[in-house]
Amino acid sequence: MDPVHNPFKPGAGLRPPILAGRDSLFGDFDIVRRRITELGEGDRSWVLTGLRGVGKTVFIGELERIALNEGWIVAKMEVRKGHPLAAELASTLASGLRQASGRFDRAKLARLMGVFKSFTMSLNLGVVKLDLDIAPAAGYADSGRLAPDLTDLFVELGQTARELGVGALILIDELQDATAEEMAAVSTAVHQISQSSPVLPLFLVGAGLPSLPSQLAIANSYAERLYQFRRLSTLGESDSRAALVQPVIERNAEWDVAALQVALDAANGYPYFLQEVGKAVWNFAPGPRFRLEDARVGVDIARDEVNSGLYQSRWDRATPAQRDLLRALASKGDGDGVVVRDLARAMGRSSASALSVPRDELIKKGLVYAPERGVLAFTVPGFHQFIQAQD
Repeated sequence: MDPVHNPFKPGAGLRPPILAGRDSLFGDFDIVRRRITELGEGDRSWVLTGLRGVGKTVFIGELERIALNEGWIVAKMEVRKGHPLAAELASTLASGLRQASGRFDRAKLARLMGVFKSFTMSLNLGVVKLDLDIAPAAGYADSGRLAPDLTDLFVELGQTARELGVGALILIDELQDATAEEMAAVSTAVHQISQSSPVLPLFLVGAGLPSLPSQLAIANSYAERLYQFRRLSTLGESDSRAALVQPVIERNAEWDVAALQVALDAANGYPYFLQEVGKAVWNFAPGPRFRLEDARVGVDIARDEVNSGLYQSRWDRATPAQRDLLRALASKGDGDGVVVRDLARAMGRSSASALSVPRDELIKKGLVYAPERGVLAFTVPGFHQFIQAQD
C-alpha cells in the first residue's frame, strides 16, 4: 500500500484519523461550550488524567480547535521541568490576546491587557510583547506572588470574556511536572473563578499522569472538590476495532477478520500501539486487503518500533538500582499496580522504606507513578513486557 496515503499517525500529540472512545468526553465539553456561549456562565474545570500514549495531548488539542472556532480566548501550554509555569502561561496567553485584539474592540481589552502586563512585570517574566502600548494596571496582579497575581489575571480574563460574549479556555498539559507552589496557585485562581455568581466563563483543563489528582490535593486541600476529574484509559475492543477499521475503509481498503484480530490482540487497547500497528500493516500489505501474514509482520514491525523508541529510551534513563526496582515491578504486577512492601519483599529488602530512593527517582523521571499511597505502577502500558524481555 502507498505509504503516502497511510491514514495512521503514531506519535506524541499527533491526531489519529479517528478519535475512538472519546465521544462522551466531547459531549461533556459541548455542554460546557454551550453554557458559556449561550448563557455566559462557566462550569467546574477539569483535570484530565491517563497513562502515556492514551491521547491526552491530542484531546486537549481538539478542545483548543473547538474553542478557537467559537472565537474564544485560548491559551494552551505544556509544563516543562525547570521552566516556570507562569512564564510559559504568559507566553501562550500573549498569543491568545494578540489574536483577540484583532477580533474585538481594543478598548474592551484594555483593562485585561493592563492586568496581564502587571502580571508579567511583577513576576519578572521578561518582555512579553502584545504590540500594544498599555500601562500596567496598578493594584492588580502586581504583588510579585504567583497565587494572588494569577488569581487577578484569571478573574480579569473571565470578566473580559463575559463582556465580549465569548469564553476563555486555559489548557495546561503535563501538569504533574509543575511544582507544588504552581499547582496551588492554579487551584487558588480556579477556586476564585468558581466563587463568582454566576461562574465566570473561564474554563481550565489540566492534563497529566494518573498521579496528578493526589498531587493537586496535597498542594490544595480543596482541590479534590474543585475539579471534575476525567480519566482517559485504554480502549475497549469495539473502540479499538473502530480505530483500525474505519480509517482503512475510508481509503478503500479492508481487513480480513483473522488479520484484524491479530492486530487487536497485539495492541490490547493501547491507542498509541493501535496507530503503530495500523501504520505498519498498511505499509507492508501489498494490496488493499490486509491478510493474516500482513498483520503478523506489521505487529512485529510495530513492536520493534515501540521497543526501540518508547520503551528503550525509558529503560536507558534508569540506573542499575532503578532497573532492579523496574524488574521487580514488571514481574510482580503484570502491568498493574503493586504494593511497595511486596516489591521490597520480592527484592529481598527489609522494608518498603529501603526502596524510597529509587522509587522517588523513577517517579521524577516519569517512568512510574503512585496510583494510591504505598502502590507503584508504570506510566506506559506494555512497559512490563519490554522489561521482562531484557533478561
